Amino acid sequence: MGISAQLSFLSASVLLTLAPGPDILFVLAKSLAEGARAGFSVACGLITGTFVHTALAAFGVSLLIRQSPALFGAVKWLGAAYLIFLGVRAWRHRGENPAAGTSAGMGAAKRAGAFPRLWATGLLMATLNPKLIVFFLAFLPQFLPRDVADPRTCLLLLGAIFSAQALAVFSCVAVFAGRLSRALRERPASARVLNAATALTLFAVAAGVLFAS
Repeated sequence: MGISAQLSFLSASVLLTLAPGPDILFVLAKSLAEGARAGFSVACGLITGTFVHTALAAFGVSLLIRQSPALFGAVKWLGAAYLIFLGVRAWRHRGENPAAGTSAGMGAAKRAGAFPRLWATGLLMATLNPKLIVFFLAFLPQFLPRDVADPRTCLLLLGAIFSAQALAVFSCVAVFAGRLSRALRERPASARVLNAATALTLFAVAAGVLFAS
């Protein structure tokens, strides 16, 4: 795969990542509600999930899932159920301010322990999203050279490029929103609104997953 083809794929990937979608909106909402670290942690999980989908597409598993109504439906309902669970939990705790009530030491410890949980949240969100199955089956093969000797390796390379740029974009969003959240989270009313927005974002993503076809 030549440099020009890689640059073309990278440009298309950045534009798709920047387009308003459930992943970038959730990173934005999480960063506004809990800070840049939380947004970055979720982003890492989402990116891990996108590469899982790349591997599934490269080894033909995604095509099997897509062609099986039962398997595709199972992924869809599991993904929607998980998102609704997260949304309900966020809504129930919308009155809490994660920036308040902890000392510097306790806050650092809490942030360190939050990474695995938030990473797992992002991973499950991405892995159980049936739209990503369809997306990677449709998007990646368009950039395969006609004379490629090893399409599987080329697909994995494309997935790695896509994942790297998506992590860079999500990280920029997390940093920007995290800086804004510092001022907002000092106000209890703002914290409640931001936490509620996170819950509503999850419900909206769940609805999108349910209507995936």
